[in-house]
Amino acid sequence: MVAPVVRDTAEMRRPRALKPGSTIGVVAPASPVDADALQRGIATIEARGYRVVLAPHVQDRAPHCDYLAGIDSARAADLNAMFARQDIDAVFCARGGYGSARLLDLLDREVIATNPRIFLGYSDITALHNAIGSCARMITFYAKMVCGLDELQGEAARLFWELLERPDPYGVLPAPPDRLTTLVPGTTEGRLAGGCLSLLGHACGTADPPDLAGKIVLIEDVGEPIYRADRYLIQLRNAGLLQQAAGFVVGHLTRWREEESPNTPNTPEALWMDLLAPLNRPAITGFPFGHEPNPLSLPLGAMARLDADARTLTLLEPAVSA
Repeated sequence: MVAPVVRDTAEMRRPRALKPGSTIGVVAPASPVDADALQRGIATIEARGYRVVLAPHVQDRAPHCDYLAGIDSARAADLNAMFARQDIDAVFCARGGYGSARLLDLLDREVIATNPRIFLGYSDITALHNAIGSCARMITFYAKMVCGLDELQGEAARLFWELLERPDPYGVLPAPPDRLTTLVPGTTEGRLAGGCLSLLGHACGTADPPDLAGKIVLIEDVGEPIYRADRYLIQLRNAGLLQQAAGFVVGHLTRWREEESPNTPNTPEALWMDLLAPLNRPAITGFPFGHEPNPLSLPLGAMARLDADARTLTLLEPAVSA
């Protein structure tokens, strides 16, 4: 039996919109940062008319775990300080990778909750989106990070900046319907939630579990074979979380074939049909966000309408305040 949807009607806080001369703080809460990619991203931000401030440990590398951008306490201190500083208008993550979940016990949640501002990142940063959404009930942005920001083009680049600069409802997001697939027909409304599938699965049973109740759930990942994506979905289902969703917007398991046997019959499409379709919630697949060459930005916590028949996702409210 399919569970009824419980709507999330509580208001979310909107961070202030960027304006000419705003200051963007850059942090590295996960893996080490490529210096050249960082500088290209900074140049893109500055060309938009903004000032950039790097956190002290952005270019660190942890001495005993070189897959981390510095020791946990330093990365957490950078993030906490950026929210505490009154001269910082937005916090952009430099990159993802691995390590954000190690910071959850070190976050100054009171500082974050009392100093709402734009927070932006994707992939491993899903862990921080969960935590910030939980403690601050603030809209955050699942979007391209500083390393790689110079690669955004066309509609994706325009959407990125408009979501951060314009305190108006964006409307229908520019995802070509002919490239999307209806998994389950129907229309639903709810706040956007979710992100990187593996991070959502790993968050089950923690102090910051994914809040999917009444939400339009975003799902994507990179470099995961089908059986592991299956595992994460089953974890979410066994925790009773998938059943609470209002609908699903599924992206891609980018580079999944590289992790599979050459002749595997498994496909992501078969997985979505097997595990998501029986929940009987409106759902589309193939949405271009996350680990995509030119991804669309999405405001987590914002109200949206999913029309799975028309294969459209519409933002119903501003992501930022005036």
